[in-house]
Amino acid sequence: MSTESTQQLVNIFRTAGKEYGFDDVVAEYSSFKEFKVRWQRSKGRANFKVSDYMEDAPAEIIDGIARALFSKISGSDTGYPEEVHEWLATDKFVKANQPTYLRRNRSLTRSAQGETRNLKDSYHRLVNQGLIESDEDVCLTWTTEQNIRRVGYCSVLMKVIAISSVFDTEMIPEFVLDYVVYHEFLHIQAGFDPFGRKHTEDFVSQEKKFPKIEEAEDWIKKLCLYK
Repeated sequence: MSTESTQQLVNIFRTAGKEYGFDDVVAEYSSFKEFKVRWQRSKGRANFKVSDYMEDAPAEIIDGIARALFSKISGSDTGYPEEVHEWLATDKFVKANQPTYLRRNRSLTRSAQGETRNLKDSYHRLVNQGLIESDEDVCLTWTTEQNIRRVGYCSVLMKVIAISSVFDTEMIPEFVLDYVVYHEFLHIQAGFDPFGRKHTEDFVSQEKKFPKIEEAEDWIKKLCLYK
């Protein structure tokens, strides 16, 4: 982290803190794997560790995050302002931070090509069927382990989809793998939800458009896997 960006972070958090009655404020960037902020507080004192994915954010974005955090710890959670959500959804944020996110996730192969199957084949089948929109910024990767309790997951902010390598076999039909990839793509296309809502009514409605959803879910149940 550069000295200049760290000092900007400190100055912004201290200015915001004074408005909420915090005279002693410490803030620093930290190399978290996921995008997050940690804090500790006591009377008049607050200490923040901010994800270094925000290091290149404009001052007004950092200010929005700082004020939202002080609002939260002061008991009146206003959430991040809209401009913060919009900035996190920009191509610039994804392209700047996706490679770092992948390096920090040691449980990922960082490749769509497995020993038997290529996740990009699933992606292209879904696009050709009109089930998902083409998005070349999305990174598809296998997990290094054959996870059986978490067969697929994604980072909406980083546009990374990770699929359990348990599906990297011809013993499981392609449409089952396609369904898991489809499920995660729907999360990516839904975008960042500040309220943490995942399987909304609209999401479930979109998911049911998959042609063989019942067969795919039956396969997953038989394999004792959980999406």
